[in-house]
Amino acid sequence: MFVVGIDGGGTKTRVAVCASDGTLLHRETLGAFNLSAIGEDGFRRRVGEILTLCGDMRACGALCVGGAGASGAAMGEILRAELAAHGFAGKLLLCGDHEIALAGAMQTPGCVLIAGTGSICYGKNAAGEHFRCGGGGHIIDDPGSGYALGRDALAAALQTEDGRLSENALHGAVMDTVGGSGIQGIFDFVYFSRRGKGDIAALAPLVLRCAAQGDAVSLDILRRGAAELARLVSAVMGKLGLENGSPCALAGGLLAEENVYRRAVCAALAPFCRPAAPEHDALFGAVQLALAAIQ
Repeated sequence: MFVVGIDGGGTKTRVAVCASDGTLLHRETLGAFNLSAIGEDGFRRRVGEILTLCGDMRACGALCVGGAGASGAAMGEILRAELAAHGFAGKLLLCGDHEIALAGAMQTPGCVLIAGTGSICYGKNAAGEHFRCGGGGHIIDDPGSGYALGRDALAAALQTEDGRLSENALHGAVMDTVGGSGIQGIFDFVYFSRRGKGDIAALAPLVLRCAAQGDAVSLDILRRGAAELARLVSAVMGKLGLENGSPCALAGGLLAEENVYRRAVCAALAPFCRPAAPEHDALFGAVQLALAAIQ
């Protein structure tokens, strides 16, 4: 018997096949797994690629799929149909990316804070209770995320153009990137160029770069973003009754590596929890959840 863990993302999919004792049998990285990004036909092809590398699915005891949209009805329906066609009769776990991230991050009570294009905090306590905060999407609830930082960078550039802010380094960096001139250049970039949330989030590194060089406007954006992320963690800890000083693993593109934003977030978290690197990654977490399902 074997199990399969899948960490599916918008640009790549990581797959691990492990024996029932946890021994790694095969590991592979494939293209995007997001149904909305690659369409139904593309998603079916991706699932087919995964099942081909897994081998005889009749011997698979459990498969855990984690990623944005993995728990959605449309993705689940396609997965179940494809798995059944390949003889799979084991347990199928459809999880959010925050769930497999936490499962990989720690085995003790605590939480994981993820900040990439979006943001979310997810935690567990000793009683096995779980709670999430944030992750409502860029339109209503992704505080402190790459999208939020990029949006605030555009707002700062606009306010510099119209005189509400004095000239600053971030303004020049944003205007160079949007490729236009003046207020209309910002409007064209945001409203008339079919920009998606990824395009706005792609401006976040400009904020980090300018902040690292001491730009006051950028530092203020990061300070506010860090405070918002700390509020997510505080809410999760409060709901779960986690003790002061409980671990909080930092994950996602903005927090995985040492940078000026990660330092600001750590400073905001330090009064009530213990920021730390995840013990293992989200793919490891997906495998652990699959293994637990066959115990």
